[in-house]
Amino acid sequence: MILAVWSGRMITGQPNIMQDSNSKTGGAKQIIDFLKNRESYPHSPEAVQHIQTHISNVFMVPPFVYKIKKRVDFGFLDYSTLDKRRHFCEQEVELNRRLCSDIYLGVESIAKSENGLKIVSEDPGNSGEEIVEYAVKMKMLEEKYFLHSYIDRNKLSNEHLDRVADKLSEFYLEQSPDESVKVYGDREKIRYNTDENFSQTEAFIGETISREAFEAIQYFTDTYLETKTDLFEKRVEEDRIVDGHGDLHLEHIHVNPKGVCIYDCIEFNERLRCGDQAVDLAFLAMDLDYNDLWGFGRYFVDTMSRKLNDPELTTIIDFYKCYRAYVKGKVKSIKSAEEDVEKEDRIEAAKIASVYFKLSLRYSLIGSRPIVLICMGRIGTGKSTLATHLGDTLDVDVFSSDQIRKEMAGLPLNERPDSETRKKLYSAEMSRKTYQKLTDHAIQSIQSGRSAILDATFSQRSGRRDLIEELESVGADYIFIEAQATDEVVKSRLKDREGDNETVSDARLEDFDMLTKKYYPPSEIKTGNKIEVDTGTNLRVTIENLYQKMVDRQVGLAE
Repeated sequence: MILAVWSGRMITGQPNIMQDSNSKTGGAKQIIDFLKNRESYPHSPEAVQHIQTHISNVFMVPPFVYKIKKRVDFGFLDYSTLDKRRHFCEQEVELNRRLCSDIYLGVESIAKSENGLKIVSEDPGNSGEEIVEYAVKMKMLEEKYFLHSYIDRNKLSNEHLDRVADKLSEFYLEQSPDESVKVYGDREKIRYNTDENFSQTEAFIGETISREAFEAIQYFTDTYLETKTDLFEKRVEEDRIVDGHGDLHLEHIHVNPKGVCIYDCIEFNERLRCGDQAVDLAFLAMDLDYNDLWGFGRYFVDTMSRKLNDPELTTIIDFYKCYRAYVKGKVKSIKSAEEDVEKEDRIEAAKIASVYFKLSLRYSLIGSRPIVLICMGRIGTGKSTLATHLGDTLDVDVFSSDQIRKEMAGLPLNERPDSETRKKLYSAEMSRKTYQKLTDHAIQSIQSGRSAILDATFSQRSGRRDLIEELESVGADYIFIEAQATDEVVKSRLKDREGDNETVSDARLEDFDMLTKKYYPPSEIKTGNKIEVDTGTNLRVTIENLYQKMVDRQVGLAE
């Protein structure tokens, strides 16, 4: 058995920590010491395990869990007084019983008398005892039935997600939101949350997030909010705004043979709990993507779209997944800078933050559906640099024509062969086989539910046409990203390759005229499937321009 009903969430901001009482019993430290003692509990557990979060002290006393709220005030979370802690304990029980009815047993009191502290189930009345704290009492849940445990054991299935979808769809559909809930679907309310994220993470630019990624995610978020007015208004009109869960991730979902329990919702702030049902669902979908379970993530969203009769859920979900991933990146970034956190934990937090920010960027640039990015262009324009950058940043496999060509010929990757060998290596038949292999990789990736990046000149219209036909035959989305640079820039780069043993490409300055004549710009490709990027500037500016154009396509501005 393991604790499964306490919040590991991190709360950001500067807390106002209330001072403990000076009395021998009733101060926070005295209460914690009391609850760490196994003899304090009516059922006399064998042992007590104490766990702290930023907002709670949790005591695991099998088969129960007791949780008390810390005396903190973060502004948007205020547990500073006993009355407020009692209120939010009661709220926690009431709200969580909506999706986890059997786990939350109630609120118990910790009372002080002349004999010390004790746990009482009812108000002591006029007994001379004084209530000094309140605790939420819960049952423990078996670790093996949590979604994250299924993933750890490679046991997660569509059936598990179907059961979660049944639970959540019933929860959302039975609600009749009034104006106090619907207001959280207003764009300005949503913007308040997203703006808060960006202001709180600006200090981490260059640490856990790059300047280019920060600006691209912000641009995507702001542009989406500005251009999708009708969509946001329609979702309010259709009652898609709900009093939801607010923290719907893998560790909070328990799927056992008897039922589904979704626990530990946000009770302390309506702003963080209420909103579009899509923002609730995006947390779990993003969590699946983070664990490289993209197929399960798409299956879950598609299933919820069908059960909720919400076809636009699949459209808006990437906006909210971008938001959810960014919040996780923010939380981990803040942890990475906390001095009272162990150095190793800070380093690990920074690494995790970077992964979440990259995931948020991926939603901004290409969404979460499989896509093929074709980085093409004349030799020396930097298409391979773009392909490598996108592959690393988006965590997408890159397939290079230069590498495939040499591997098929059995030649070393970083050695330029002699002229006779090059003639065979770059013959029409060898080129045909190379590009077919590239196409095969793209199709296999799409059919397995994964994106792919192709790195090749794609200089011939016939080759581009063949690739497009095969991609469209399997319903794949695709973008040709053409790297463009002046002749002077290209020649300078080719000259720099002389004596370079690291590059896989065999093209050199002597090949410039011949290869340029063979290159036909992709004028035949429709605008919605093509991006042109100037690579003649420094890489940072090039990446910024590329990101902006990819975001424009993602939000529909490039169509």
